[in-house]
Amino acid sequence: MRVFSILVCLLVYGLLGQNITLLPTPFDMSVHQFRGTKGNTEAVVNLMIPKTLFQWIDNGENYEFEGVVDVRVFINGNSAAQDVFRILESAIDRPGPAERQISMVQQSRFILTKGSAVFSAAITDLVSKHVHMATKNVIIRTIDDSYLATSDLLVCTFLKREQLVDENSINRNGYTMTPNPSGVFGLGRPMLYAYSEVYGLQDDGGTYTANYILFERSGKEVFQRGPFVRKKPGESSVETLGFNVMGLLAGRYRLRLEVIDDQSDQKTFIDREFFVVKEQSTDFNNNFTMILDAMENDELRDFMDIVGYFMSASEFQTLVRANRIDRIVQLVDYFEKRDPDRTTKENEFYNQMNTRLALADQQFSNRNFSGRKTDRGRVLIRYGRPINIEPYPANEDRYSYEIWHYDNSDDGFIFIFINKDDAGMFEQIHSNHPDEFRNYHWKDMVVRGSTNLIDF
Repeated sequence: MRVFSILVCLLVYGLLGQNITLLPTPFDMSVHQFRGTKGNTEAVVNLMIPKTLFQWIDNGENYEFEGVVDVRVFINGNSAAQDVFRILESAIDRPGPAERQISMVQQSRFILTKGSAVFSAAITDLVSKHVHMATKNVIIRTIDDSYLATSDLLVCTFLKREQLVDENSINRNGYTMTPNPSGVFGLGRPMLYAYSEVYGLQDDGGTYTANYILFERSGKEVFQRGPFVRKKPGESSVETLGFNVMGLLAGRYRLRLEVIDDQSDQKTFIDREFFVVKEQSTDFNNNFTMILDAMENDELRDFMDIVGYFMSASEFQTLVRANRIDRIVQLVDYFEKRDPDRTTKENEFYNQMNTRLALADQQFSNRNFSGRKTDRGRVLIRYGRPINIEPYPANEDRYSYEIWHYDNSDDGFIFIFINKDDAGMFEQIHSNHPDEFRNYHWKDMVVRGSTNLIDF
């Protein structure tokens, strides 16, 4: 891997002459900081370069393109370091649109001292002479072992611990990775992997604790993974996490890694923003199958639990008893049958369920449960918004409760929820809907000190 700390005097622009065209930035660049040597900091520049930037030519034997990548570091307006390398790729057959849309990830590494720096990247197509540029201002921080600290949090589309290192891939501390400089994940990039390094642990043979917390843009917590108690391998360690983003709504998120040295009680954290996009489906069944197939087993089971809100008991039991492949087939078939308008490319039933999911999570989530897994969340997802909610606040004689009204029949349906612990967790105790349980003594249950049980 290329590591540079001095200026390479080769000037790409001089080699290309003056007949060049400077274009806006159509590629992604990120800069991440890690502990370097002798008190310095290692700055890692990741570039995601689409092949569409290059013009393929037929040389008589195959099709190929060639480009030059020039990555520089400027300090106080002067070039302090530079990494220049060529990109060359060939194919026997003429590349089609799908092949041209593929992006390549390239990496440069620099050893720098604390201070302000400007990173620039110029990508030149040697055929068209088009030059694409990007710049990024970065404050270089000091990372040493005198206190507990972490590197930046690197998000990747691929991360795997490898015994053997491939020189043509991007590797770090035994991990092969594909960084995602754009920070954008979605249908084409459903898995997010996080990589970070922990420094300044007390090398005492003890443990440290890692927590991962995901926040929405508003600061609301989405989920927490951990605590993970790790045995200290020494004064430094590597932290990794992977999860599927397809269960998240489209939007901006912030992933936080918190680290605690269990012996010294020192604490630190690092944040990294990323984005989730939901592409428009051209073929719902194919895309939906891909989404389900990309889910981990626990994520698929959570999704099944939500779909189970709409299923009969026998349908859900059939789904639960099936193996993974049959579960995916059954889910795709279930959503296809419930699509109210099959002439469109979208599945309106799926979209409606996701809209209600988001609303349930927004209104009813707390630190212990996501809104979708509460009784009120289930009813909202299954039946939609009620036409009216009657709130009854708690007093010295009764618990707080709510009556939800749905006008789906001549008489209308009601759902009654009680908050017995005054902690905001409402439990369903009655409904007159034919698919729900009934308790005609529900009025006794809202009275404090009542011993009445639910009477089905």
